[in-house]
Amino acid sequence: MTARPRLAYGILLLLQTICAALLLFYIHMAFRIVTEKPGELHSLPASILLQVVIAILIGQGCYWTRLRHVPLPDGIYSPVLGHLLAFAGRLTSIFGGALFSIYFLRQLPAIQQLSLDAGLLWRCILVFTMLFAIYCYALELERLGAGWQKPPKQTGPEHPGRPAG
Repeated sequence: MTARPRLAYGILLLLQTICAALLLFYIHMAFRIVTEKPGELHSLPASILLQVVIAILIGQGCYWTRLRHVPLPDGIYSPVLGHLLAFAGRLTSIFGGALFSIYFLRQLPAIQQLSLDAGLLWRCILVFTMLFAIYCYALELERLGAGWQKPPKQTGPEHPGRPAG
């Protein structure tokens, strides 16, 4: 892989990481608020909601751009770092699951009363898109980690560019 696709991959992954970190930060903040006062309606400032929506949009744009146009970097073999990346991807999924749990605990009274309104629908859509964005980021980390755990293909001396064996 040439330097150009590696640079593009690095930039896209960095942007995804910043977006995921912002989402995970707000998940942590929501978790603290909900555990202190469960079952109560907590409003968020519009600026936080805007940051979350922008982070989701940028993160998803980077993810799908990378998936369609930028290959995973090859030629890197580091089983330890590969395992750590895959582990980080799984941890990210766990925190995403915590988001869903928090939301479910908070919305349980409204769900039990079957009182669906536009506000509840908007919050459900936002939570599911956050969860999907975190899932995509976790999947990207797991893909990269799996790629780093594979030994690089070796070429045979009699057939340059072809795998040996």
